[in-house]
Amino acid sequence: MSFPKNGFSLNLFPLPFLSSVDSSYTVVYTRRSELEAFTLYRTLSQLSEKTVRLIDLYNFLFSERPYTDSDNIIAFLNDKNDVIPFLDSMWSLGGRGYLITCNVDLKKGKGNVELITRNGELCEIETSLSIVKGIAGTTKGKRSEELLNELNSINTLAEWLKEKLGEMTFDGIIVLSPILLPARWLMEKYLNTEVKGHEDFLGTGGAYIFITTGGDVLTVRRMEFELRSNGKSVKEYTFDVDPLLAPIYLSLLTYLFKQPAGVL
Repeated sequence: MSFPKNGFSLNLFPLPFLSSVDSSYTVVYTRRSELEAFTLYRTLSQLSEKTVRLIDLYNFLFSERPYTDSDNIIAFLNDKNDVIPFLDSMWSLGGRGYLITCNVDLKKGKGNVELITRNGELCEIETSLSIVKGIAGTTKGKRSEELLNELNSINTLAEWLKEKLGEMTFDGIIVLSPILLPARWLMEKYLNTEVKGHEDFLGTGGAYIFITTGGDVLTVRRMEFELRSNGKSVKEYTFDVDPLLAPIYLSLLTYLFKQPAGVL
């Protein structure tokens, strides 16, 4: 799926195993893969009323894996230093599932772990969009239909991105609301700056950029008021899109923010 007259494309792809995922599955992730993991968790729970369990990799390896059976695992790992101990553990202690990686040089899985490897600058974003599309395509309801329509005509996103790029700046301490928090690692990567969550210590900066959605804006409004009362500069930007897509689109926007003019 290419944006018109630009130099990059979004390549969505099928994930056939999504149709069989139910509440017996555990999703393993690291900070690098929060976008994909939380997209799967949220999309399943909101569109199909199935709730998978989330656990970070090293709690899984050291606090859980040695003591419990580990079937029905979905792991999103984007660093070879994380992939190797995960596969070794799944092979040595038994277990089955899926490993989805971005930009990891890996030829095959190990034991009963099926490997899905993807590459590219926008891999995490493409994987997350593919998850939403895959689940929306197997569930019924108006919201699933609207998400499918949007992802099937994603070229129309270009104008919205242009508008957002024209109105947003990132000159200050960036603070994300809860719905947008899974975008944090990619934002830090693309912008080369630290990004805060709404529960983090915000420091003593002079300017703050709050990025939120219509669904959780009240979470940050009190913080904004207190900062303004203390003489701080505060800007707020709202992502007025479906909450399942909001952190994905925010990640894409920050990628484009650092690209040469004319990419869109």
